[in-house]
Amino acid sequence: MIILLDIDGVLVTQPSWKKVDMDADGFMAFNKQSVGNLADIISVTNAAVVLTTTHRITFGLDKWDEIFKLRGINIPAITKLNETISLADMPDRATEIKEWVDKHSDENYVIIDDDPSINNLSDTIKDRWVATKPFTGIDKEVKQKALNILLNNR
Repeated sequence: MIILLDIDGVLVTQPSWKKVDMDADGFMAFNKQSVGNLADIISVTNAAVVLTTTHRITFGLDKWDEIFKLRGINIPAITKLNETISLADMPDRATEIKEWVDKHSDENYVIIDDDPSINNLSDTIKDRWVATKPFTGIDKEVKQKALNILLNNR
């Protein structure tokens, strides 16, 4: 099982017009409710995480693993959506997700993201998308929908 995970609007829910709090590890503070709910999803499913966020280019995988662990999220395996290393080379999120799904069509996955470009994807992919509200992140409803997708493999 795999969670395709965004960060802004999912784990970081501070409005863009406010100063974002930084944690000691040098990355933005995560919403505590979102942290707990993501940790629950991973605990129940043992899902790996594929980072879809544009922030994925900021740090290597070891640093991302450390950031999640320091915040109470123990991920069995973490990777990045692709090998893109520059924002200038990054297509829109929907394109990147479609390319990933095309390469991993046999995987059981859920997309947790607030990016509206995902609406442009096929119903097959959109059915595996749980849209978050940017200032709420992973609430109980998002958690339950994600669990339903992963556990029912729909």
